[in-house]
Amino acid sequence: MWLFWLYEFLGFVAIFLLIFAYCRFRGQGFWSFIWRHLKWVALAIVAIWLVIAVLCRNDLYNATHCYFRGVSMHANTKYSIYLEECQIETPSGSYVPIDRTRALPGSSDHEDHTEDYGYPAAN
Repeated sequence: MWLFWLYEFLGFVAIFLLIFAYCRFRGQGFWSFIWRHLKWVALAIVAIWLVIAVLCRNDLYNATHCYFRGVSMHANTKYSIYLEECQIETPSGSYVPIDRTRALPGSSDHEDHTEDYGYPAAN
């Protein structure tokens, strides 16, 4: 989630930098431009916020899903954007993938991996 909020903050800063550059180019005062066009500045901020939210929708969904899995299990969880998996905190404080630790239905631990080692699959 911190990466999403970083993108939101950078989008917010980018809007103000573009406005500042425009005011500098036109020779106008920055704050007077902001107050004169407050509605359009607010709409630009909301539009950028929505664009970033739409671009990050898969990660936001997965992070929310991971959070509620942790709530239902009474455990601390986090979603790793880089590894694209939900992780659960162990008693030692490290995070491990939740599907591998619990051997939940639908996880890759229930698959037959005999073909991976050169053996034919049992039918």
